[in-house]
Amino acid sequence: MARRAQRSVAFVVHRTLLTGKAAAPVTGPTAPLALTTDEDDPPSLSAKLHLAAAGRALDQALVASWPLAREKFQAWLARLEEASQAERADDLDRALAEAADRATAPARLAELAKSEYPKVRALVAAHPAAPPDALERLRADRERSVREAASARA
Repeated sequence: MARRAQRSVAFVVHRTLLTGKAAAPVTGPTAPLALTTDEDDPPSLSAKLHLAAAGRALDQALVASWPLAREKFQAWLARLEEASQAERADDLDRALAEAADRATAPARLAELAKSEYPKVRALVAAHPAAPPDALERLRADRERSVREAASARA
C-alpha cells in the first residue's frame, strides 16, 4: 500500500491507526513490519504512532485497525491512479501536438524521440526537422510503425 501511494510505511500505519482507534481487539499471528519513514514524514511520527495506538501494542492496534482502513486506502489509491492517468493523457496530448508542429525545434524533437508513446516517436520520425541521431535511434525502435516512419525518411 505504501509503495503504491508513494508514502512511507509509517505514514500508512499512522493513518490506519487513526481510522481504527475504536476497533475491537483482534487476536492472531502477526508478522514484523519495518516502519520506514521518508523526508515527508514529521520527526514526531513515532510518537504520533504510539498515541494513535491508544495504549495498545502497535502490532495489535494495527491488526485491529486495518480492516476499517483498507477500503479508505483502496479508494485513495484509485483517486491517485485516476489523477495520474489524467496527467499522462495531458502529457501525451502536449507531446503529440509538439511532434506534429512544423515549428518544433530539433532539440525538442530529439527529446520527444525518447517518448514512451509510440505515436509521438512516429510523428518525430516523420518530422522534417528531426535530427539525424534521433532518426537513427528511431530506425531501431521496438515499434514497427516507428521504424517504418523513420525508414521512410531515409
